[in-house]
Amino acid sequence: MSNKNLDESASDPHKTSRGRVGERDGEDEEELSEIGSEDEFHRERDMISPLTVGSARPVKGEAFCDCYKTGRERDCLCGEDDNYFDWVWDDSSKSSASHLKMDKREVLFHVDYSCGTAAVRGTLPMQQDQYYWEIKMTTPVYGTDMMVGVGTTDIDLNKYRHKFCSMLGRDGDSWGLSYTGIKHHKNNKQSYATKFGQGTVIGVYLDMWNGTLSFYKNRKPLGVAFRGLQGKTLYPMVSSTAARSGMKVIRSRSFKTSLQFMCCQMLRKVIPKHLDVLAAVQLPPGLREFLENNISWLLGPCPRDFASVPARCLKRHHDSDSEPGPSSSKRPQYSEHAQDTGTSKESQLLLHPNHST
Repeated sequence: MSNKNLDESASDPHKTSRGRVGERDGEDEEELSEIGSEDEFHRERDMISPLTVGSARPVKGEAFCDCYKTGRERDCLCGEDDNYFDWVWDDSSKSSASHLKMDKREVLFHVDYSCGTAAVRGTLPMQQDQYYWEIKMTTPVYGTDMMVGVGTTDIDLNKYRHKFCSMLGRDGDSWGLSYTGIKHHKNNKQSYATKFGQGTVIGVYLDMWNGTLSFYKNRKPLGVAFRGLQGKTLYPMVSSTAARSGMKVIRSRSFKTSLQFMCCQMLRKVIPKHLDVLAAVQLPPGLREFLENNISWLLGPCPRDFASVPARCLKRHHDSDSEPGPSSSKRPQYSEHAQDTGTSKESQLLLHPNHST
């Protein structure tokens, strides 16, 4: 089967291909490699041989919630608890086959048919601080590649518009994670995680202080994927070769590399990884609520067996007299009545020390 057929099968998402996948970017035919549930991840991550390649069959069974099992995927809002965003997709930094919607948080690729690879960049340059964002796969995930990662402005987003390829990580100016579980940089490929599919939430943690890039799958940590990113200016990016494919930003946060944030990092290091820091440490209720709403991804448990810890869908607490606003890049609006919500002004300033109430 050609790459074009792999990426155009979205016109019939239920169409399947059996057996072997044809040549891809000059590589020989390789048998499709299937990896099971997350409890097999640590046993099989380093034994994937050959590297998993794209498939015309959409990936199943890797969703954050059960909406995709019950036919409610179009109405699924699970995990989408944020009402403000530090960045969205950049309408001026996207390939011609990328279309933005939902206040520029959702991108649709190849809305009619696919003849190559499309990509889009985020609006926020990332240089010195701490950044975390989450991308939800809103459509069937299949084809040559669908990727999440980061890159510089040196990347030509239209360069591969007529070529099916793994765009992020194809050069030295981008770093990417494929839906097949392979990480890419400088055209080097390495097994890193299990596959992800429709409904999967991929978290990305970029630590520009230490120069590391880590990923999360359904809010469970996968570990550091790349190092040595200090001194660069990077942007969040996604790419896809699949027809009628879509991804949505459901969280985008940034934090100063402050003493407060580093204390939270240290807490995560010194407390056993299988424990939730917020459950293991006694904290004032307001501070606990603030940390849970903002950096639960950092303080949550890191079990060896991912399957042993169920995904938690944490609700963001809003002020009683306010409503969730539109998706935008503005900072959170701190309540003047913090005592009524159980959130102290000190905890509101913990991760935003430069903002006053």
